[in-house]
Amino acid sequence: MTASVRGSGAPATDRLLEVKDLGVGYAGRRILPPITFALAPGSVTSIIGHNGSGKSSLLRTLLGLQPAVSGQVRFAPDARLGYVPQREAMDPIYPIRVDELVEAGRYGIRGFGRRLLDEDRHAIDEAMAATGVARMGDRLFRTLSGGEQQRALLARALCAEPQILVLDEPTASMDEKGAHEAMTLTLELASRRGAAVLMVNHFIDLVAEVSHQVVLLDRDHETVRVGAPSELLGGRGLKGRGAGLS
Repeated sequence: MTASVRGSGAPATDRLLEVKDLGVGYAGRRILPPITFALAPGSVTSIIGHNGSGKSSLLRTLLGLQPAVSGQVRFAPDARLGYVPQREAMDPIYPIRVDELVEAGRYGIRGFGRRLLDEDRHAIDEAMAATGVARMGDRLFRTLSGGEQQRALLARALCAEPQILVLDEPTASMDEKGAHEAMTLTLELASRRGAAVLMVNHFIDLVAEVSHQVVLLDRDHETVRVGAPSELLGGRGLKGRGAGLS
């Protein structure tokens, strides 16, 4: 089997990311059939499945945090990623301020340990203003509400000026109303930048409403399906939005 090739060659000119025959698993053994899909600028792709279906493993493999068993992951040259982890992944004991958290996202461009320039400060301020956390800069992240924490994490990702925005359960622990509000803000900000969105989300109705493409994982039955929401989610799908990936 062929190990995942990251940055070898380039995807098609209208693709920010191409995933081909990707084997996700552990110790050289796949837990899912090979996965193939692509991300185009401005598209929204959702990864769904029951708990334990392999969603987090797929996301970690795409981010390079977990080795692939086989296949290829190819990003467009110089494509930048912005990553919004689950809030629960943040250590509540660590006393980091909101402005420090958001600032950390800019070091992906400038380099860790490098002095931030005026343009970096402008990008940080712009991201905090856009996500509504500008007045929370001196507060500790752990003192924020769940929704405020999500906005701060989104600001950290956006100040890196990403072409691909990766979201791991961005609506976790939210009610349906809060989930819709959070996704509306996130997708609006991503759309302004023409960024592709790749997310794991368990709100199926929300996924059907906002996604162009769905990656449906079922580890128990060893199946992977990729297609439009209307094909995979019982007729639910996009209304009044542009066509997704073929």
